[in-house]
Amino acid sequence: MNRDKKWNLLFIQDDRSMFDSGTKMFSALFNRVDKVSGKEEALAHFDANQYDIVLGDLSVEPEDLGLLKQIKDMKPEQTIFALVSPKDTDKLFGIADLGINAFELTADYFDQALEQIALFDPYAKQ
Repeated sequence: MNRDKKWNLLFIQDDRSMFDSGTKMFSALFNRVDKVSGKEEALAHFDANQYDIVLGDLSVEPEDLGLLKQIKDMKPEQTIFALVSPKDTDKLFGIADLGINAFELTADYFDQALEQIALFDPYAKQ
């Protein structure tokens, strides 16, 4: 874990999400955060920028996993985290099989999840 380095983060959010994308934790924990909605915007930002971590909100539309898989296919070494609603716990193993880290999460624990993601070193040898 690296507590000294702040990472660049692409947050792919859903407009109907239960997670507070306006939380001050983003600016406190990360060097740069780009918040995007939708596949086209996410891919445009991903192509144009360098991100240490991609965070996808799958709490509303777990079917959006295809976008995260597409990003992983484009850049296999990319570190990706997915936020999954407790009602979709059955999808966690499938997400992990794609090489994507997943959090089963309620809105109450969003800031704590961001803290853990910020501590993760995407470049450490696993």
